[in-house]
Amino acid sequence: MLTELQTRKLLKLFCMYDGDHNEYLVKKDFEKIAVKIAEVKNIGSRSPKVLALKERFLQVWKSLASEADASGDKKICLNEWLAYYDDVLSDKDKYLKEVQSLMKLIFEVFDENGDGQISQEEWAELFLVYNVHPAYAPTAFEQLDMNGDGFLSRDEILVLIDDFFCGDDVNSVANSMFGPY
Repeated sequence: MLTELQTRKLLKLFCMYDGDHNEYLVKKDFEKIAVKIAEVKNIGSRSPKVLALKERFLQVWKSLASEADASGDKKICLNEWLAYYDDVLSDKDKYLKEVQSLMKLIFEVFDENGDGQISQEEWAELFLVYNVHPAYAPTAFEQLDMNGDGFLSRDEILVLIDDFFCGDDVNSVANSMFGPY
């Protein structure tokens, strides 16, 4: 069962995907994310990275729709989203497949130079893609960059993602990795 803190963080994530703020998610919301990544990163829509992202977001949508759309209306409301993530977070293999694999792919796209790190500027671009005001990016980044080197490594981000989804410590910096929640 999701804790109150997990529910708050998952509400934030739901809102990040719900770019048109209509209080439900549809296939088009996931397609838009891949298109926005291509635009923000100035990558051609036919590039292998963008095609891989589009395919992965389509897989995310299909999994979400098949497992969470209790009403069968091809829309995912917040309660369906939360029930879905309650299931995902209780199954390590499903979590790795649904969450970690997507985060790794997104990291690869935002790590433009392939050095295994994301800068504050690249983190701000991620905020733009996910409908989070970029003004929150510097503060979030500074909190997440615990070693103060000016970068977030892939491993650091994956640990933070785990804490964001699975953690229940109200003082964890991972709670605010995508801005206020």
